[in-house]
Amino acid sequence: MSTATVVVRASRAEWSRIWSVRSSWFLVAAIALAVVGLGTVAGLDVANNPGQGQEGGGTAWDVAGFTTMFALFGTVAWSVVASTTDHATGAIVPTLQWTPRRGLLLAVRSTVITATVTLVGAALVAVASLAVRAVAPGLELPLAEGARSLGDTAMVLACAALLSIGLGLATRSTAAAVVIAVALLLFLPVFMGQLPYEWAVTVAKHLPGSSALFLILGNDLFDDLTATTARLTLVSWAAAALAVGGRRLVRSDAT
Repeated sequence: MSTATVVVRASRAEWSRIWSVRSSWFLVAAIALAVVGLGTVAGLDVANNPGQGQEGGGTAWDVAGFTTMFALFGTVAWSVVASTTDHATGAIVPTLQWTPRRGLLLAVRSTVITATVTLVGAALVAVASLAVRAVAPGLELPLAEGARSLGDTAMVLACAALLSIGLGLATRSTAAAVVIAVALLLFLPVFMGQLPYEWAVTVAKHLPGSSALFLILGNDLFDDLTATTARLTLVSWAAAALAVGGRRLVRSDAT
């Protein structure tokens, strides 16, 4: 059997595995409710306070931008669940019987999960922006800014997904991986950045969450943070986590 055939077969299996469990549909529904719902609420708030959204040339993309944080949290949870379920249920044994080449399984699993959660998350943020525009027609919806905004959103979500998959494969525990990922992406950057210690601020600056916040919200928590360094930081963390998780998948006993 050719490698291409095995990749296609494994990709179909991973796609079916994601969508054949109720947890995926529940997570999508929860993310959609949070992202689109809160985006609509933000749009209504702007509509009731017309000057609020237009100050500084604000657009519907700007108003809906904060909803990416909820998509980010959902991405972390969904990626971890999708990458750890096999180990939690013991289904990893038949999975490896179906795809015994572990390196190939790692590549296919990380690609399918990342592509799925990133596309869903970015699409929901786009829908939230359209909802803002619908309830607050005074706001502009420029395509060029939308492409840039959604591009940054997709990159952040993709890196967060790869980071979460790596943590899930490394810990083989849904709870542990979620806690670590949320700490790195949402809690520690803000908490450590506020501590009155230079070492804590330095550590916080290099955490993936600081870069994610910068790209999503434009919040420059640190003076020397740029879009380029933020992207490099996210990619580095994602690659490192996936390397650690992948090594355990390939080298360690599956059970």
